[in-house]
Amino acid sequence: MLTAITGMAYVRLSAPDLDRMEAFLKDFGMLRVQRDEKRLYMRGVGPSPFLHVTELGEPGLVALAYEVADAASLAAFAQLPGASAIEPLDAPGGGQRVRLQDPNGLTLEIVAGRAPVEALPARSKVRAPDGESRSGGPARVNRISHTAYKTPNLAATIDWYRHTLGLLPTDELYVETPDNLLGQFLRVNRGEELVDHHVIFLLKGPAPGLHHVSYDVEGVDDIFFGGDHLAHQGHDHVRGVGRHALGSQIFDYWMSPFGQMHELWNSSERMNAHSHFNRIRIGEGMAHDSGEKPPERFVKQATPVVRGID
Repeated sequence: MLTAITGMAYVRLSAPDLDRMEAFLKDFGMLRVQRDEKRLYMRGVGPSPFLHVTELGEPGLVALAYEVADAASLAAFAQLPGASAIEPLDAPGGGQRVRLQDPNGLTLEIVAGRAPVEALPARSKVRAPDGESRSGGPARVNRISHTAYKTPNLAATIDWYRHTLGLLPTDELYVETPDNLLGQFLRVNRGEELVDHHVIFLLKGPAPGLHHVSYDVEGVDDIFFGGDHLAHQGHDHVRGVGRHALGSQIFDYWMSPFGQMHELWNSSERMNAHSHFNRIRIGEGMAHDSGEKPPERFVKQATPVVRGID
């Protein structure tokens, strides 16, 4: 390991209709930052200049992007075999990036130096003299939290992500016997600082593909009224509301118009570098949660990796 990432920066997807994707993402809880003929950039209410990119093209996953702390960390990634040189990040907030490929051919963008934007005011928890309880409208997406990613080369992919990105294992799932590995949750290593349960969930699948991308919301209420809003707008609901037992995460899953699964997410459990690693036996179909049994299309979901626009 040369250095460690500090968290997710954004996901880069592709879709043949930017209008439809923008409409979905607005209903999901994001705001447009910038758009041209080829790309759409969306942000949340937090300080990230953007946390979702859609490129014009066939539906798919183009890249996952991760932050590092500084230019020196970025330079260390540029020394990895097969990595690009440090290049300007031509996107809102500027900054620089290094591109490399994981063992499955997926592009990772390692970024540093992005200029933050002013966070939007938090929703007041005090009712105004002329106010009422909020019951409608999109969720308030705060930040990107993690992805889940399928691979047919699970053990090698886990090893690569741990050692290349400096990640720590949080929980490992298996079916029946420990050698029948289903997946591993990996978190960032920031020492004593508290972090999410995972920044990526690597799980076994017949081909490389994105299972879902997850966005943390301002509060648990956002998941409920945000889900109501998405339903009222006719969007495709996959699973939820429920609770993942691992990480104490409240979830709700929605499909984009182009088959890319997005999660509204909020967690009450935090980890640091000393948190315990567990191996856990679970049932078929990733059944280790509260609420409904995962539907078949949730279990089989995998958005294919496609080549992005240079």
